[in-house]
Amino acid sequence: MNRNRFARQILMFGEKGQNKIEAQRVAVVGAGGLGSQLCQALAYTGIRSIGVIDDDRLDETNMNRVAGALPSDVGRRKVEVAKEHILKINPEAEVIAIPRNLRTREALEFLLKCTHICGAVDHDGPRLVLTELAAAYGIPLIDATTEIFPEAEGRPFDFGGRVVVATPGDYCLFCADQLDRELAKEELETPEVRADRRKHGYGLGSDLPAPSVFALNGILANAAVMEFIVMTTGIREAARHLTYKGMRGVMVSRDSKRNPDCYTCATCGQRDNVNIWRYLLPEGVENFAA
Repeated sequence: MNRNRFARQILMFGEKGQNKIEAQRVAVVGAGGLGSQLCQALAYTGIRSIGVIDDDRLDETNMNRVAGALPSDVGRRKVEVAKEHILKINPEAEVIAIPRNLRTREALEFLLKCTHICGAVDHDGPRLVLTELAAAYGIPLIDATTEIFPEAEGRPFDFGGRVVVATPGDYCLFCADQLDRELAKEELETPEVRADRRKHGYGLGSDLPAPSVFALNGILANAAVMEFIVMTTGIREAARHLTYKGMRGVMVSRDSKRNPDCYTCATCGQRDNVNIWRYLLPEGVENFAA
């Protein structure tokens, strides 16, 4: 790899730091507005091995927020567009595009081969799967999300997001109070069970599209990749929980600690005993949110 390309990065964290970055194998789960910018930022660091997992295709509403996507890409797999974008940035990278739901064997088996996982998913269901897998197999999970709250009765307009760095055995999304187990379980139900739940009036939240802005996604994606960089190079310990408060224009680091009673953190290193495979989708079923 051309070392001149990374000369300015090497000035910050040295040859050893750059070599450590390049040696990582990172998975990005979700290749939409936030995930595509994670892919872009990771590609610019010089990582040589990146995997992208997403079973969705691009539509016209994605054109305002997916890094690397052009109008001519409408209808294409998000992971294929992400792969092309990464390779344009770093032609020497190995990019594995997995156009599958997270809950398929192909996707889960790939994650087990990674040094880090970056989560950019929209629901607590897949967040739960990633959290349990990362803890059980000792893989750091960097989970990012953005939120925009339009003005409504009794609630002012607000926007922002957060990054949680879940280090196995030390801290997780449950410790951060950023994962609702009951909601996640509902989202992981089969389509038949979910349809029956809706039929009887037990909704799983709104199906309406959520607001999304490229610049806001970029703030959180780049913050997440910066925590990956400091963690990997040893510049400092990664911040456990960063919150971007858009209406104030500030990024806040929460003084978060592990919940001593956290069941998920206690499963660190238990690997197959956690039985992550129980989350596999039923045969022939793949296309639903979780």
